[in-house]
Amino acid sequence: MKDFKVLLISFIEVITFLLTSFGGFLRNISPPDQVGASYPTGILSFLLLIVLMGISAVARNRRRVSTTHWMTAGGVLFLVALGSSFFYPYVLSAYTYPHAEQVSQRSVNASDKYLTPDGRQYKLANPGASAEDLVHNLPDGDIWTREGIEQAGLLLTASYVALVLAISGAIFCLLEANLSGRPEQKVSAASVANRAP
Repeated sequence: MKDFKVLLISFIEVITFLLTSFGGFLRNISPPDQVGASYPTGILSFLLLIVLMGISAVARNRRRVSTTHWMTAGGVLFLVALGSSFFYPYVLSAYTYPHAEQVSQRSVNASDKYLTPDGRQYKLANPGASAEDLVHNLPDGDIWTREGIEQAGLLLTASYVALVLAISGAIFCLLEANLSGRPEQKVSAASVANRAP
């Protein structure tokens, strides 16, 4: 039982390091709180833990998984991460708008398809109106339908989770590729975490 605890603690340390490194970048780009951002960022810790444990379990059987396999998996995940790194900012700018008081904070908006009748009427009268214009000129809750806000939130959350999982999976696979190139040392990403101070 003690070995399980040590292994789990080492995995958690790797995940914590990943999510807090680079100035906490991955946490800082999470969807706005209006989406319930604490949920995706919280669940991501568990999902990353599962991904790391899965990769580490596969890495234990060195006879079946070669460096080439790790490089291929890491390369595929890198391409997914690359695509996601362009898609997520697009979704974030399309479905959120900055607060007037604090530009660093954002709120969720839906697409024009989900405008309420008042919102649609305002948009027809002002075709170039942005989400910020709608918010400043219409009462709260009378701009987009609830369904539209929920769909925008779901798209934001899904694209964020895909981005972080792809980045993390690529890092874990490429780390295993680097470690599997040393046959004289039976090391894995988890064993490296165990030796970290």
